[in-house]
Amino acid sequence: MNKVIFWDFHNTLAYKHNFFISCIIMVLDKYQKGHTVTHESLYPYMQTGFPWLEPDKEYHHLKDPQKWWDTLYPVFINALTSNGIDKDKALLYTKEAHKIMTGPDYYTLFDDTFETLKRAKINGYRNIILSNHIPELPQMAKQLGVMDYIDICISSANIGYEKPNRKIYEYAVEAADNPDTVWMVGDSYDADYLGATAAGIKAILVRNPVDEKVEFYSDDIKGALDIILSSI
Repeated sequence: MNKVIFWDFHNTLAYKHNFFISCIIMVLDKYQKGHTVTHESLYPYMQTGFPWLEPDKEYHHLKDPQKWWDTLYPVFINALTSNGIDKDKALLYTKEAHKIMTGPDYYTLFDDTFETLKRAKINGYRNIILSNHIPELPQMAKQLGVMDYIDICISSANIGYEKPNRKIYEYAVEAADNPDTVWMVGDSYDADYLGATAAGIKAILVRNPVDEKVEFYSDDIKGALDIILSSI
């Protein structure tokens, strides 16, 4: 029997120490001492332009990694220039921030990640990452060592759909060879829980309690796997 668990990545399998804005400020701290740019001054300019903010759209034209970043660079550059940074320097700082965002130290795995993925495999489940993320996610997952337990790593940036768009779930199910049993585990109520259930996939919300009623919830992914295994 083909059994699959789709795992979200960010805030499900791993957490990041710095958000995009923090990475920009880290670069400014290094290259432009005495700058007055803050998280608060950048934030208003970072609320548009990211594909996952408009999941109803399709982004097939951005499946090439460089094209994906080419559409994001102007967002960062505009945020910086709007804060008084020279345009040429803004481009340089954006490229440096990009390096931080895709580096091996950007994410840390949760304590239960390896144990849970390994136990899922032992119990006959194929693990597949299904995440709204940047093009470099497969390489980042490999750097973190999780690809030893993952069959496929699907990043929205590489396929042109964002969760909760039903088409990303249809794509993932097909990529998984139409499994007999499939679950989605993730921390986003809208993208992971509602998106998956709308596509006919059982879903477990993790690490992020919400006021809305959900059928399955766990404080961690170890507990989520317990739910899956007990449902057999």
